[in-house]
Amino acid sequence: MATCSGYTALSCVAARCGIGDPATVGAEVVEELGAVVRAGTNGVLVSTGCFLGAGCAARPVAPVVVVQPCDDGRSPTSCALLIGPMRTTADVAAFGAWLRAGDLDPRLLPAHLLDAARRVGARRA
Repeated sequence: MATCSGYTALSCVAARCGIGDPATVGAEVVEELGAVVRAGTNGVLVSTGCFLGAGCAARPVAPVVVVQPCDDGRSPTSCALLIGPMRTTADVAAFGAWLRAGDLDPRLLPAHLLDAARRVGARRA
């Protein structure tokens, strides 16, 4: 993976990502992302509506995030990563630790946090 010096994180705030639903970790994801971005100097956080389109209805209600590794000029250094669904506070902690570490290699995430990306990729194939 190319070296990155920053990232842009897209946080979905749609209902299917559990925002406002106390039965999910949606609030924890928003809180963790905000804390990571505030603590660093190279992250940008964007709140957005659903970025999965029609595929969103086929997945569990749980947060997903897209992370785009980038260089100092904010140009992408590799493919954007679809992370989630995050179902537990341990998932949120693992994601936050991965983002703070700054390597942004998806192989360093727990494999189940790449489930959404595998399902989206399978539908496109």
